Amino acid sequence: MYLPGHSSREDEESLLPTSPSESTRTRWPTGLGNNIRSLSAQAIFWQCLAFMRPSFLGKRSPAPEASEKPGAPLRKPHSTEYLDGVRGVASLIVFILHWTHIPYPSVNSGWGYKDNTSFWLLPFVRLIYSGAAMVSVFFVVSGFVLSHRYIQRMHRQEYNELFGSLTSLTFRRAIRLFLPAFASSTLAFMCAYLDIVHVPKKVDGKKFHHGIASYLEYLDMESNPWDWTADFSGFYNPQLWSIAVEFRGSMVVFLMIVGLAKTRTSVRLAVETLLMAHSFGHKRWDIALFIAGMALAELEVLLQRPKDRSRRKTVNILLILTIVLGLFLCGYPRDHNTETPGYMWSKYVWPFTAYRRRFWLAVGAMLVVGPMAFLPSAQAIFLTRPARYLGRISFALYLVHGLGNRTIGKWLLNGCWAYIGKEGFWPYAISFIVSTTLYFPIVIWASDIFWRGVDVPSTNFAKWFEKKCAAPQSVR
Repeated sequence: MYLPGHSSREDEESLLPTSPSESTRTRWPTGLGNNIRSLSAQAIFWQCLAFMRPSFLGKRSPAPEASEKPGAPLRKPHSTEYLDGVRGVASLIVFILHWTHIPYPSVNSGWGYKDNTSFWLLPFVRLIYSGAAMVSVFFVVSGFVLSHRYIQRMHRQEYNELFGSLTSLTFRRAIRLFLPAFASSTLAFMCAYLDIVHVPKKVDGKKFHHGIASYLEYLDMESNPWDWTADFSGFYNPQLWSIAVEFRGSMVVFLMIVGLAKTRTSVRLAVETLLMAHSFGHKRWDIALFIAGMALAELEVLLQRPKDRSRRKTVNILLILTIVLGLFLCGYPRDHNTETPGYMWSKYVWPFTAYRRRFWLAVGAMLVVGPMAFLPSAQAIFLTRPARYLGRISFALYLVHGLGNRTIGKWLLNGCWAYIGKEGFWPYAISFIVSTTLYFPIVIWASDIFWRGVDVPSTNFAKWFEKKCAAPQSVR
């Protein structure tokens, strides 16, 4: 179950950022557990302040890319490292959608519907708040990252290492996904208990009774991988419907890795393609995306970039055009999509129901993530410091922004409306811009704290718990 000394990159899990460096961690005094009473109130106060400081304001440790020897070349980024940045940007876009779609509900419609020609509704511009498409991106990235290392080992026929590492990752997956989500939901429950946030009066047409029983029911729904609906009434943390979906998709990927580990590459690709098409046909777009991520990882390991310069240039142009098409589909509007210029064609092709939105967003996500594996120039965008920082706090940002929107964000917006006004286009817009400017740094700061205070300890706890549960070598 636990293999000492295996590479930290083998522990890479989708939506689960890496641990902070020593320079960004709060350094508690030696012997704190044995002699906590010896700490003065002043020392505790300063330690709390140190912990509240955002990690990017701490002293920077030597760049992890650099070798210990002076003048040594920089370490080449891991082949999937750019996906941390993709994940971070996607999480930010989900946050932007949840922040904007209530004061500006028109963002749910597309450009040109009923003569609505706002600049912000244009297909590529609307990507900055296309949160539903980013959820699809999450799932493709998850399938890619979770399977990439194991596919490499399949090609090298390192089956013992593959199965040993996979059992470790499978054991820890639920803890790493659900423990931080439960912490976030507990904060939401406490805010509801203190009447800081409001809960619905009715759920599924029935009167809702806020209390411990409803809180436990919510945690059960939040962690229920057996219900194949991709949504639920999240009366404490609505955006966390995707956590159970993420867990289910992860288990499907792990099962496919085990079942296909010793098959030929052509067989694996054929099975993945058939299962992906079958999932889409049965409206299981989420599972299809995880499988698509696994298939893309297989192609990334299998295919090599053309050595001929002219051929490589042609391939790059085709890959870029594929990304552009994917970005266009990622702007598929939620409301009135078949009446929106540029997307009217979707009315005449399968699927013919409301499922079409999830389907085309899923296709768009695959077309965006897939070509990036073969475009170093595109990867470089997500290897920049801001993108990598967003990647580190991505899971925390996803978990805390909903509660932040309903508390601090709402208070700031209401305050700006009260002082600046909301009657007329400009007072309304200025109030929104001012409140957004004030609120965004706060939610990033809160995400940073949640990352260091909850997310990273959850990672460490999962590894510790795995060690405690592992059978002795003589028993295996």
